[in-house]
Amino acid sequence: MRIIRSDSHDVYFNLATEQYLLHEQTEDILMLWQSESAVVCGKHQNACAEANYAFCKENNIHIARRLSGGGTVFHDLGNVNFTFVKALSEGMERAVDYKRYLEPIREVLSNLGIQTTYSERDDLLLNGLKISGNAQHIYQKGLKGLHHGTLLYDSDLASLNTAIHSEGAYEGKSVPSNRSEVTNIREWTDLGATSLFIGKLCHQLESLYGVTSKPLTDIEKSRCQQISDEKFSQESWILGYSPRYIHERSFLKDGERLHLTMMVHQDEIKNCVITDDQKQVVYPSESEQLIGRALRLITLKQTFTEFSEKELLNFF
Repeated sequence: MRIIRSDSHDVYFNLATEQYLLHEQTEDILMLWQSESAVVCGKHQNACAEANYAFCKENNIHIARRLSGGGTVFHDLGNVNFTFVKALSEGMERAVDYKRYLEPIREVLSNLGIQTTYSERDDLLLNGLKISGNAQHIYQKGLKGLHHGTLLYDSDLASLNTAIHSEGAYEGKSVPSNRSEVTNIREWTDLGATSLFIGKLCHQLESLYGVTSKPLTDIEKSRCQQISDEKFSQESWILGYSPRYIHERSFLKDGERLHLTMMVHQDEIKNCVITDDQKQVVYPSESEQLIGRALRLITLKQTFTEFSEKELLNFF
């Protein structure tokens, strides 16, 4: 087992690193990492339906999409992420098995005085409250599994609750998140600052596996950055990978309430209609110009020149 402690707090870089380790490395790996504030949705989710897009943009919270399925999670520097990449040596019959990855985490947490239990969905609970959401991705070509999870240690739970609750109405086939009541580990077991907690966690894992953690090499970092630049930081992946959906929302524009209905499919706006309270169509020319284009803030700014950025964020 190779243990990597990432020194990057860039969510896109770290998600790209997961793909690099899964697709381009052969050894079993455990990576510990953190990221600055981010909402990370599952591969098959509608990012706009999961994240409060306006709140995230206004508060410099990144929106990202990962390789695995499952629900949306919130990251900040009070949260610690762990990622296992392992060969499925026993074959596909045990490909999806959360406990095989979570038991080592539970063991080292126990050694730190943190006693956890499982939820019905195999999330980790502390005193009945969720501290860890988990997801998996199977790389069938390479017969490898990726399992990753969060550990809420000292996160900003107020921002978490706002950032992962969208204010629009979305209809589509994306996988919705199951929300659970969460808590921070530090509220129950104070091991000092998050940097100290991750250091103690890393030390316990090194003892468990009998290895010393090492950072990525410069060559590996360069490759991971390339994957981040080409895929994980691109809006075509973050927004464009969302399944087909219809978005409905009401919002105020210069004191007047407007009603938006928009259909998006394969990263392309298929239909857009804005009406007022009298059900009269308004901004028909601008709405027509969006048809066939990707949903991007820069496109909206160029088209709806009378709208402020805050007003345009309601389109997401």
